[in-house]
Amino acid sequence: MLYKTALLTLVLAGIAPAQVGAINGYVRDASNGEPLAYANVYLEGTSHGAASNDRGYYYLSSVPAGEYELVGSYVGYQTERRHLRVNTNSTTTIDINLDPGSVKVDEVIISAERARFEREVELSTTRLDTRQLLSIPKVGGEMDLFRAIQLLPGVIATSDFSNRLYIRGGSPDQNLILLDGITVYNPSHLFGMYSPFISEAIADATLMAGGFPVQYGGRLSSVLDITTKEGNSKTYTGHGSLSMLAGEVLAEGPLPHGSFLVAGRRTWLPDALLNAFGAEGLGYYFYDLMGKTNYEVNHDFRITIAGLGAADVLTFWDPDDPDALDARLVWGNRGVSGQTNLILSPVLYCEATGAWSNFYSNFRVAFNETDTARMTTDLTDFTLKTDLTWYLADRHTLALGADLKMTGTEMTARFDTISLTEQDTLWPLAAYVDDKWEIIPDRFFVKPGLRYSFYSNGNRHELEPRLGLKFKPGKNTAFNASAGRYTQPMVTLNSTDAIFSIYDMWVPVPDSRSTPSALHCIAGVEHWLRNDAIIEVEAWYKDYSNLLEARYGDFATAPDSLLVADGYSYGCDLMLRKTEGWVTGWVGYSYMWTRRSIGDEIYHPHYDRRHNLNVVANFPGLFWGMDLSANFTLGTGLPYAGNIGYYPRYEYIPGENETRYSWRFIQGPRDAFRYPLYHRLDAGLSRTWTLSWGEISAFLDVTNLYYARNVLLYYWDTEEGDVPEREEIPMMPILPSIGLKVKF
Repeated sequence: MLYKTALLTLVLAGIAPAQVGAINGYVRDASNGEPLAYANVYLEGTSHGAASNDRGYYYLSSVPAGEYELVGSYVGYQTERRHLRVNTNSTTTIDINLDPGSVKVDEVIISAERARFEREVELSTTRLDTRQLLSIPKVGGEMDLFRAIQLLPGVIATSDFSNRLYIRGGSPDQNLILLDGITVYNPSHLFGMYSPFISEAIADATLMAGGFPVQYGGRLSSVLDITTKEGNSKTYTGHGSLSMLAGEVLAEGPLPHGSFLVAGRRTWLPDALLNAFGAEGLGYYFYDLMGKTNYEVNHDFRITIAGLGAADVLTFWDPDDPDALDARLVWGNRGVSGQTNLILSPVLYCEATGAWSNFYSNFRVAFNETDTARMTTDLTDFTLKTDLTWYLADRHTLALGADLKMTGTEMTARFDTISLTEQDTLWPLAAYVDDKWEIIPDRFFVKPGLRYSFYSNGNRHELEPRLGLKFKPGKNTAFNASAGRYTQPMVTLNSTDAIFSIYDMWVPVPDSRSTPSALHCIAGVEHWLRNDAIIEVEAWYKDYSNLLEARYGDFATAPDSLLVADGYSYGCDLMLRKTEGWVTGWVGYSYMWTRRSIGDEIYHPHYDRRHNLNVVANFPGLFWGMDLSANFTLGTGLPYAGNIGYYPRYEYIPGENETRYSWRFIQGPRDAFRYPLYHRLDAGLSRTWTLSWGEISAFLDVTNLYYARNVLLYYWDTEEGDVPEREEIPMMPILPSIGLKVKF
């Protein structure tokens, strides 16, 4: 009898007209028109609420007809309330523009992190915005996004001189780096010291350290998705800054039905240092360009174009005879993307992206006026991606999409009349579906997904199922779990053991090899201690199969000679984060194991760190109007390959009737030794003066404040007649830097 009653109820519900409507719109910053991602939007006194997506769009469905107070809130902005009426079978469009500024003491403001906690099923995800990036002490006077990412739990830095990201046991080439849909293959400058992204131009950067959704693919370890600011659509503004390393300018302002932003940076210190130390015949600099413009066709249709241009330029010549040697090496990234954001209907939101990305290098050396050698490499990526979000019902969202790529690689070498060219083309194609469903409203969330990938090299078909779960036993606590399979169709030929790296050489996985794959399993809990403080704990496991690695000790390995490796990594990450108040920042701790096996050889790679602790603290307006920032890092030693013995080798020279000797070393197992404990403290002070025409800011940053003698590498001193002695080369010394920024 019970099932008949339930069936009758469903039938009557389907026949009776629904007395409900819906509300949609965008949430933006009222001062400059920038979209506010993950702002909290809700109907006061009801259970209806939503978080805006990464473009600021929100949608509230199944709202009973009637009058309501619509509330929009975001940390650092004044809350906006709008009175509205919802009519039956119609959608009311309300755009919310929030004014920056202080709020009432007793007013509860929901941060983006809290909004994501309430509405999203996401694990291992951390979002950093411009304010957080700029508050971290700078290295050499330049804020670098990747160095900020290295301070997050689960991320390992192998030295002070490298910004490469080793995330939860994965190597740097297993990270997908995106800038407004542009795939960036070699995101480094100055041999790995800095990334090509200008921090002032970044709206936010989202790191997905594992378990990332089906919208992302082609990498085994993580995703870093970076979004450029859209530009101020209200007024023209700009700034210029000068540090010890580089100069930077940025301009933004309104356009008819849109806005623009353009930023540029160029170094000058490397050339000055080379000249100061008498390095004649050697020159170096790098530059970056970022830009974005958008045009609003109408309220439901927006077009955005973004671009990146970055390059390193290294020159060297014979100062005594320039005709004898004149060489120039240029390498860099460039790309452009076009994106459309279209509301097909209130329940259908569409994003379509077309992108072109190119990494290139050009080496030219002239030994005399007639003999010239050239070598060029080129990696070009064309992407066409479409994402459709379908708000099926209240608390039920379906995401559909397709990702079509064409990646071409080319290497050319020429000397005199001899020329050699190697080319390869890969077509990675993917389609995916993702379903987020609140089975028990505000309590139990399920997010199953499936990605189908086709890789043309080897005619490979890969299924990548993924699943996310979230359970909230109370208002401030959530238990999360996820699992998924990931594949990667391209690898690098460079050795990841190199201390310094100019750039990576990317190639498709050879036809004769299996596709590298990984399985992610994650479980965690997050708990809000108060409205501006959250603690997160996650345990994770990654299982790797069919990895392709360079031969140990080789600078680069030919594609057909890459070694097949398997392995795993597991660990636990803890993060305590505070977003507002007299102190902001986070404490992050990681415990991890990473292991690889190549045939019978089992080893822990050089980025396997057991314990890693990062403390980041910012004290705005601490004293005399100054802002104080500091970050402290403590980590156990990283593996390295050491010598287990040495002996003298004697050689008799008959013609000279003399016996000579030299020292020979016996190397131990791969990465069997570990460096000492690593620790470092960076600190920064800044002060801003507000004038009638703009602002002037000055800053002082000190890297390695107490001069920790961290070891970069060991070497053996073999002076003739002496027993070899092990010596060490330290990492970065105390490095102070000053700078000035002018904003108008």
